[in-house]
Amino acid sequence: MAGADSTIRLIEWDGQKTTLDVGVHAARADWAAVLLNGSQLSEACQKNWVRPIENNTSCGVPGGQSTLALAWDRSRLPSAPGWKDFWDVARHPGRRGLRLSARTTLEIALLADGIDPRDIYTALSTHAGVDRAFHKLDLLRPYIVWWKTPDDAARIMEQSSALMTSAPMAEISSVSTKVKAGPASSLFVAQPDVVLRTPLYWAIPANTPNEVATKTLEHLNKTSLHLDDTPDSAVAPNGIILPVNEAFWTKYGDQLEQRFQDWYGSKQP
Repeated sequence: MAGADSTIRLIEWDGQKTTLDVGVHAARADWAAVLLNGSQLSEACQKNWVRPIENNTSCGVPGGQSTLALAWDRSRLPSAPGWKDFWDVARHPGRRGLRLSARTTLEIALLADGIDPRDIYTALSTHAGVDRAFHKLDLLRPYIVWWKTPDDAARIMEQSSALMTSAPMAEISSVSTKVKAGPASSLFVAQPDVVLRTPLYWAIPANTPNEVATKTLEHLNKTSLHLDDTPDSAVAPNGIILPVNEAFWTKYGDQLEQRFQDWYGSKQP
């Protein structure tokens, strides 16, 4: 978020630690506030990248939630697929879209491999579980179209670059709206049986000038700018919401992200 007056300008960022590091240490503060997930907020607060908030140990103001779902092109599939179908390229030929990050992508790989959502983080806490997730990704790797930001995920759907993709619900809804309005031809819709949900928080970068920081915090507390892309009513009646485990990603995030980037940068198997 840029600016702290009545005209708020929202700027998407890629969610990468290096981008956050550069942004909060820049000589000129371009962000008045930044929207972070729980593990990002925990690290930023610990490293003094963001300003502490009085009577708040987390350094953040609740900013809503984001929900990641399986989006599929209903113009090319007769019925809604699940995460296991996402990997079944023999039965459902075509590209698959996934976020270029260990976070959520490893969870999805294990969901596709048949692990119960309740056991995902127990499995990922073991070497065998992590190996299992990467082996599953190996199988799908030649078919994956990677995305980094929600806008990237939206473009995959708008351009029909994949048969199925993981995507934030906000972007799935946005693409559906564009279809109804005419500008896009994509027919992507959400499969809400098993979704991954992440709480979000607004934080004030440490390099934000004092006056701007004060006005921004007042604005956030007054207007409560929340992203809430998926109310519970939007999830399938018998669907499962898998909360992304922030404590897990705070503890294991760096090593899993490094392994993921090493895996991504290695030669195709």
